[in-house]
Amino acid sequence: MSSAESPTADPTGTAPRPRVLAVSTFFPWPVDHGDAVRRSMVLQALAESAELTAVCVDRPGTTAADEVALRAALPGATVHRLPLRRARVTSLRARVARTARGLATLTPPWVYRQEAPGLEELLAQEAATGQYDVVVLVGEPAGPAAPWARRVAPRVVWDKSNVLTASDLDALRTVSSLLGRVRALTTLPLSWVFERRVLAAVDEVWVTSREEDDRLHRVFGRRSRLVLPSTVAPRSPAAGLDPTSRTLLWVSTFGYTPNWDGLLRFLDAAGGALVAGGWTLRVVGAGATPAQEARLRATPAVDYRGFVADLAEACSGVAAGVVPVWAGAGVKLKTLTLMSLGVPLLATPVALEGIGPEAAAAVPETPADFVGALAALRPEDLIAAATRAAAVLEDRFTSEAFTAGVRRGLSPPPRD
Repeated sequence: MSSAESPTADPTGTAPRPRVLAVSTFFPWPVDHGDAVRRSMVLQALAESAELTAVCVDRPGTTAADEVALRAALPGATVHRLPLRRARVTSLRARVARTARGLATLTPPWVYRQEAPGLEELLAQEAATGQYDVVVLVGEPAGPAAPWARRVAPRVVWDKSNVLTASDLDALRTVSSLLGRVRALTTLPLSWVFERRVLAAVDEVWVTSREEDDRLHRVFGRRSRLVLPSTVAPRSPAAGLDPTSRTLLWVSTFGYTPNWDGLLRFLDAAGGALVAGGWTLRVVGAGATPAQEARLRATPAVDYRGFVADLAEACSGVAAGVVPVWAGAGVKLKTLTLMSLGVPLLATPVALEGIGPEAAAAVPETPADFVGALAALRPEDLIAAATRAAAVLEDRFTSEAFTAGVRRGLSPPPRD
């Protein structure tokens, strides 16, 4: 009897539980990074909805304690942990090797940052058991495993956080820095070939927003099976928020070009208004280079904090958060994170993709628009915006809604 004909019953005995193998090439614990948030959410929802085997590749610094914590977060699941091919992913040797391999295979080199040499062999062993109904490849860097996944189960799903080709095209139009545009231009053909190749090898795609589904269709002529917006764990509003203060908060990672470019565009356009209005921009995030840190520390009105272990503490005394991004795809976890902390937002339409303008106190469309938005801020407007954002989270971005979406995605597709 085939695996599709004999699903394992769920504990209630009311419905079959599919047998799923998930591949995450970014270790999903600790949940301290946007990539980890999405991957941990998908794996936890799969563990609730299926008989799960999770194959997780280390990231730099992954420890035995992280593995223990992940296993505890996935009760009942089988977890396989694989080491990275190169633990020092930022070394010059590793970068040169990734670039050479990316050019040789027509794959964006960064995909190979999270490569495990034992992945193909492990998937071959799992394929030999003949027990799986579905393979879920979690994230873009899991895409190269698609040909091996085809031998494991009759259905292969790619959970995509980003239509890379569309993002590269968008960056060419919107990123202001020459380096960012050059990076997008050189990556664009590799992204297109890579995504086209993986899409041909998978049966279904999950994306994070309807806009991403439209981009997938526009670039590749294909629709997703499921729109699955990311979410964040519920939190209590951060203590010490002060809508009457003159402190703003920026939170993101520095290594992603649209984040850094957006911050610089905001400071270029609104820096004078920040100083004149007595505003301070508190900058919080991981991965800043020494040059980025030095630039921010030398910028008037900027309070550079870098990585902080407790983001809620960084919100103390903050009136509002700013999310100045003009490129990037899907639902932005940085936006949801600030919303979950009760921080009122000034956010661009790109930052609010899949969320909606009602979640923000102001929606500046250009860097210059932030100047007017700052001048018009009133404490009562910030309080009202935070209340609306909390309602949006409760209505559409809960873990229950996410898990229900995953269950829909695992259900057999409709027959043509």
